[in-house]
Amino acid sequence: MKEMWNERYESKDYFYGTEPNSAYKSFIDNNTPGKLLLPAEGEGRNAVYAATKGWDVTAIDFSEEARKKALNLAKSKNTSITYHIGDVQQLEFQAHTFDYIACVFMHLPSEQLQLIYKRLMNLLKPQGLLLIVGFNKNQLKYSSGGPRNEDWLFSAENLKDQFNDCVIIQAKDYKTTLNEGNGHEGVAEITIVEIKKE
Repeated sequence: MKEMWNERYESKDYFYGTEPNSAYKSFIDNNTPGKLLLPAEGEGRNAVYAATKGWDVTAIDFSEEARKKALNLAKSKNTSITYHIGDVQQLEFQAHTFDYIACVFMHLPSEQLQLIYKRLMNLLKPQGLLLIVGFNKNQLKYSSGGPRNEDWLFSAENLKDQFNDCVIIQAKDYKTTLNEGNGHEGVAEITIVEIKKE
């Protein structure tokens, strides 16, 4: 998988563009800046946006090519981010480190994701917020991006069930039009869930 992502990101062009995802942007714009973790961050568009707004940003991804481009993007915006190569489940962060965690288009097998979410919730401080944005199961009808495996796709109800011991701030499935580089372009079905840790 690492080789696939490095190949996707080795072009000088940003595969998903340089602007933040709109749902994520609203989350950043409507919360007080704090310590933010972005797993599977890719080329840095979301990390850099938050950093320009005064957030303390830590990003993680498998891809060295993605990291290079993210750091270059941060430099071009006169800001900085911390960017680790690796797996969020294997990095040694202390519990209760982050005020916010945002998983934007982090698609993996559902069983694997459940374990990752548990790990991420442990990294959140009490009252911290977790944002999940990704393609929902209706996305299989469209060619605007995302995995072609239904098990890797979301639904608001399913995600709510996984966090039934937390406060659900919002959870919805909706249709939108994406314009995020060559990787996400056109009509898409999206799920957004925002969870508050007790």
